[in-house]
Amino acid sequence: MREEGDGGLERFTRLEISAEDRLGMTSEILKVLHKLGINLHSLEVFPRKVRVKTEVLEEGRLQIIQRDLKNVQGVDSVGVVDLFDFEKSERRLLAILDAIDEGIVAVNKEFRVELFNSYCESVFKVKKEDVLGQDIRRLMGPDSPLLRLIQDGIAWKNKEVSGHNQWGDSHYIINGRPVRDDDEHIIGAVASVKDIRKAIELANAVSRTTEGAFKEIVGSSQAIERVKKMCVAVAKSNSTILLRGESGTGKELFAKAIHRLSKRRDQPFVTINCAALPDSLIESELFGYARGSFTGAAQSGKEGLFREADGGTLCLDEIGELSVRLQAKLLRVLQEGVIRKIGSNREEQVNVRIIAATNKNLEEMMRQSLFREDLFYRLNVVPIFLPPLRERKEDIPLLVNHFIAVYSEKLNRRVSGTDMAFMDKLFKHDWPGNVRELQNVIERALVLGDDDILSLQSLALSLEHSAQKSGEGDAPQPFPPGRKNLNLRRAVQMCEREVIEQALAQSKSYRAAARILGISHTALMKKVKRYELSS
Repeated sequence: MREEGDGGLERFTRLEISAEDRLGMTSEILKVLHKLGINLHSLEVFPRKVRVKTEVLEEGRLQIIQRDLKNVQGVDSVGVVDLFDFEKSERRLLAILDAIDEGIVAVNKEFRVELFNSYCESVFKVKKEDVLGQDIRRLMGPDSPLLRLIQDGIAWKNKEVSGHNQWGDSHYIINGRPVRDDDEHIIGAVASVKDIRKAIELANAVSRTTEGAFKEIVGSSQAIERVKKMCVAVAKSNSTILLRGESGTGKELFAKAIHRLSKRRDQPFVTINCAALPDSLIESELFGYARGSFTGAAQSGKEGLFREADGGTLCLDEIGELSVRLQAKLLRVLQEGVIRKIGSNREEQVNVRIIAATNKNLEEMMRQSLFREDLFYRLNVVPIFLPPLRERKEDIPLLVNHFIAVYSEKLNRRVSGTDMAFMDKLFKHDWPGNVRELQNVIERALVLGDDDILSLQSLALSLEHSAQKSGEGDAPQPFPPGRKNLNLRRAVQMCEREVIEQALAQSKSYRAAARILGISHTALMKKVKRYELSS
């Protein structure tokens, strides 16, 4: 039988010896083999069965061994087999690992490579026989995340790594999991590896499908499915789109989906939050500026986002926050397809599809002369209304499971779901902050909870409105009793984040929310960025 070994192809003979189960049986069998000068490669002992793997035995010598072994008291039979059962399983596993389109590396706690499949050979440009049994640091370098995994035991996903070793350069995405014994001690690690170029190709291929385009949008309710169908239909054209919906309904996610489904999908997708910057900065960000056009301007000038998005899509989030002066300049782009940089007298042609988004009542703003009527009709070619979470509550379980998976990974927690009381409370809440509020609630619950099931004890919602509406009495306390190791700084941050969320939910703009909070617009934007609320 031929096998791949460290020195190339090797030959072995495998004997399976059936015998009675008595003390000393294995010892007597080994004495016979030793007397005949047989070199053993491996030995397995079972009740009523002994298996030996030896150097290759020619027919004459094999018959002598079988005869002498049968003369041992209690031996019933001596047969030759091609492979042992564990070898068959091992070979099936190795064949599977070589067949999958992903690299698999396994190392022990001494950092020695124990498994290295064929895909890894192409990623690291080395043959497996050159790395099996070797220190992984020769392959991945001393700063590999796989080394830290063996030391701290914290699993991770999708880390991008660029490396260089004696065989060449490598660039890949790696996922790692620790291997533990029965006492939870780390005895090694396993990692999956994906070549970065193949990962990008796969991501691009998936994003071109309808399912791939909506991969970030969780939900299967009728309301959300209607919006998806609308997005699929309008993506094929170059018409301007106006996404309308409350804060936290996912307007930017739908804008990305439309871009992925459009003919512009291979071109840039650029987004800007019109409420995040003052007018002067928004203008320079959007249109750019000529060299030396104002004090402090870069000597080389600046290309604006319209130029950056040329050929692709520009998403103008919170379009209702633009000043009337900038609305007029934007109208010029929509009508003529040209831009003029600050400080320049030359117009430049651009080919950009506009997707605007707002949570404001633009019709009311027009009546108050805060939004240009001509711009509204230019933007409102294809309006798409995104439903608030309270109108698609059947999506809450899907969203909760999604966020539990995301934050369990991020916070290194093992949470499998929620209890019925927890989920019932979520259904009774009105969700003024929509999906973003639900996301923050689940993250907070994972931070505050200790169990593998989220319960009311870890539910820190501001449910005054919901409780008054349902007549259930007092809202839950912000921090559950008995919570261990609750860091004061973390608690203050959570309270601050919750207050900011409430102000944003009650306001029609960031500036209005800043006034409610009694802080400057700039200070609010820094906090929004810190707590990742702007998405």
